Amino acid sequence: MTGIDYAIVAAYLVGLLALGAYLSKRASANSEEYFLGGHKLPWWALGASGMSSNLDVAGTMTIVTLLYVYGLHGFFIEMRGGVVLPIAVFVAFMGKWHRRSAVMTTAEWMQLRFGTGAQGQAARMTAAVTYLVITIGMVVFFLGAAGKFLAVFLPFTPLQCQVGMLLIALVYTMMSGLYGVVWTDVIQSVLIGGAAIYVAVVAGLEYSPALAEQWPGAQFNQFLPKLFDERLATDGQDYRLFGLFLLFWVGKGLLEGLGGSGGSAYMAQRFYAARTPGDGLKIGMLWTLLFAFRWPMVLGFAILAVALGVGQDDPERALPEVLLSGFFPAGVRGIVLAAMLAAAMSTFDSTINAGASYLVKDIWQPLRKKAGQRELVVVGYLASAFIVGTGLMLSLQVESVVDVWVVIVIGLFPAFLVPFALRWYWERFNGAGFSIGVGAGFAAALFLGSIGKSWDLNEVAMLGFITGISLLASVVGTYCTSETPETVRKDFYRKIRPWGLWNPAWKIDDAKEHRGDIVRLITAVIWQVTTFLLPMAAVLHAWTAFTVILILWLVAGGRLLRDWELPVKPDSGGPAA
Repeated sequence: MTGIDYAIVAAYLVGLLALGAYLSKRASANSEEYFLGGHKLPWWALGASGMSSNLDVAGTMTIVTLLYVYGLHGFFIEMRGGVVLPIAVFVAFMGKWHRRSAVMTTAEWMQLRFGTGAQGQAARMTAAVTYLVITIGMVVFFLGAAGKFLAVFLPFTPLQCQVGMLLIALVYTMMSGLYGVVWTDVIQSVLIGGAAIYVAVVAGLEYSPALAEQWPGAQFNQFLPKLFDERLATDGQDYRLFGLFLLFWVGKGLLEGLGGSGGSAYMAQRFYAARTPGDGLKIGMLWTLLFAFRWPMVLGFAILAVALGVGQDDPERALPEVLLSGFFPAGVRGIVLAAMLAAAMSTFDSTINAGASYLVKDIWQPLRKKAGQRELVVVGYLASAFIVGTGLMLSLQVESVVDVWVVIVIGLFPAFLVPFALRWYWERFNGAGFSIGVGAGFAAALFLGSIGKSWDLNEVAMLGFITGISLLASVVGTYCTSETPETVRKDFYRKIRPWGLWNPAWKIDDAKEHRGDIVRLITAVIWQVTTFLLPMAAVLHAWTAFTVILILWLVAGGRLLRDWELPVKPDSGGPAA
């Protein structure tokens, strides 16, 4: 690192704090301004913010490691989380459903679905605690990687790097709320995009058949995944039955989207904050398009690691070691490092802000019904501090970033996916069934993490066990308790108009819209996957695959653009309401 590099990084951090201070007055007006930007943020800003929020240092290190070891099959392994398949569901219909809900948090949404009685309150509290657990888990994941990454470049220990990053992210997030989160994310997305293009171009020029022979994962560089391969049993992981794993990973990713959770608190928040339900498709498509920058970048880092001969002992160190190489001259290294910091900060700020909203709206406010807006904003500050403090303490136990990611996506996420999905599509499902299903899912995850360790289950078995227990408990809990009042169920259906097992008598010319939703879902999944694979094919000089993927991408994208201006009905939660 040179003085120019340090100056660039310092300028980025100072600018971040300055923007937070500039936006602080507007964000602190009330809790809706603080957590949803007052529904005034444009769709393109929310889409760019979503991309930045999903692109973090921890995830980047994880995917570089997987691509180094498994080649393009690392991309398919990340169908379990890193590809973020829920975005496709939000593009198709979940985005508009969220905006029609006209609430601030998913936990608050529970009262819209299950009423304000005991079951509705229980479901709201269960959802809030669920997102709080997931938020803290994600902070631990981000910090574990950030400390390990930054300590390579800065004259500080991993712990000091973690504390410094947290303090900066916490300060500007507390000052500016969702306004600061979104607008800083927009700026950070430009930094990230520039760095991604540089890395992809350099790696593409460096790639050659000779380099591929040295690459451990080059043997798996197929754009159609091998469904069975004996060689996919490496480094303690047994993926020989790859088709079975892929089926479960894709199912898990789509279930996250169908449940409206996206596996994170901030994903739903971007769509709650939209101006109109029709903006959901626009936000999701831009989010996907910009998120595509990640994939040639991580592939490029893996290729450059092979070219330098680094990463054999610890693939997780491949990313920082590549950045210290001659591929990144003085100044360029500072810009790319600032982009990596931007990726980390954008994920921190989104996670902190969204997690705090649950503590404020769904735990504190029900206890303090007379709390004023200023009090709620102050509690939001304290909630943010609590989340980052707890995450920091737990992150000190992290040794392997990849292992933490597997625990989160295979252990924690399946615990709540089934109940979150049933609430949208099954009329009989009630608040008690939701709470019991989530509780049973987390109990199953804890069991596998302690007593069940001796079973030595693979990822498919773990997913099946946890989701199976959660599904069984949800159904039994629902039928053993009273139904949600019919007026609540009917009002919810009329407001959101979801498809599924709902009373046919309530439906008002919904069949055409529902068919369109399903067609858009299939199309959006194809478009999202091809959007990510297209630039990767270019980096690998796989021009035949590039041509086929490009045709699929254009056809699917053209179909989605037909619905660019979705109609906003008067009862749909948009401005007309």
